[in-house]
Amino acid sequence: MSSDFGSRAPIAGRPSQRGSGTAQLREVLEAHRAWLEKLPEGKRASLTAWALNEAQLEGAGLRGALLRGCSFLEAKLSKADLSQCVMIRCDFSQAVLAGADLSGAELKSCAFDACLLSESNLIEVRAYGCRFCRALLREARMMEGQFQECNFTGAVLSGASLHYASLGSSDFSEADLEGALLYHASAAGARFVGARMASANFTAARLQACDFRHAQLLAARFNGADLSQSCFARATLEDCDFREARLRGADFWGASLENARFEEADLMAADFRGANLRGARGLTATQLLRARTDETTILPNGKRGAYLKGSGAERPLSGPARPFP
Repeated sequence: MSSDFGSRAPIAGRPSQRGSGTAQLREVLEAHRAWLEKLPEGKRASLTAWALNEAQLEGAGLRGALLRGCSFLEAKLSKADLSQCVMIRCDFSQAVLAGADLSGAELKSCAFDACLLSESNLIEVRAYGCRFCRALLREARMMEGQFQECNFTGAVLSGASLHYASLGSSDFSEADLEGALLYHASAAGARFVGARMASANFTAARLQACDFRHAQLLAARFNGADLSQSCFARATLEDCDFREARLRGADFWGASLENARFEEADLMAADFRGANLRGARGLTATQLLRARTDETTILPNGKRGAYLKGSGAERPLSGPARPFP
């Protein structure tokens, strides 16, 4: 028997609850509402192994609920209040959570694959080992969230707000982060391989030992960021802002850095072999002598070769590095 609310999954040692799923869930929601209002008849919602697949739960009030092993496959949860919830091994794959409030929630080993989370509120979320593969998170608010070892491969986070977020060891490979705000974010060891991040803002972010191979970072801002030991091999970094950035030991092999800015950047042991620095601004002889260049490097003045002291190759071309439309 199906219902708008779904049904509770059978539990070992207990009969199936399919016939009474709707009534049970309504009772749980009513008791939880009373609990939130601190009424004596109230009881905090605590659901274990409930199957709520395709459930119609738009605007549901589950703030502070405990959800363990629940399935919300393709459920409709737009504008639902899931703030302060504790969710453990729950599956929201392909669910609709547009505009939902998950602020302050604790998520452990949950799945949000292909989930619609656009314009959702994930401020101060604590997520550990969760999957957001191919999830739609356009303009989601994720400020000050902790997303440790989470998988965002192929996710769409264009225009998302991730400033002051902690993204340690998370994977954003092939994700769309165009125009995303990540200033003051901490993402040591994160992967951004092949990600699309044009105009993303990483100002003052801590991005040590990150993997940006083949990433598209046109006009991204890294001013004041710590990118020590990060890899940008074959990345598109044209018009990027690296002013005052810490780039010690960073690998730019084969990267395109045309017209990038490097004023006051720390380039100790940065590797520009095979990189294109044509038109790069703000570089000094001291900076380039501390970095690694060779015959495959294209220097700011457009000439190919290792940087030599006194050559003046640190000065960019007088005109634009490429024609503008």
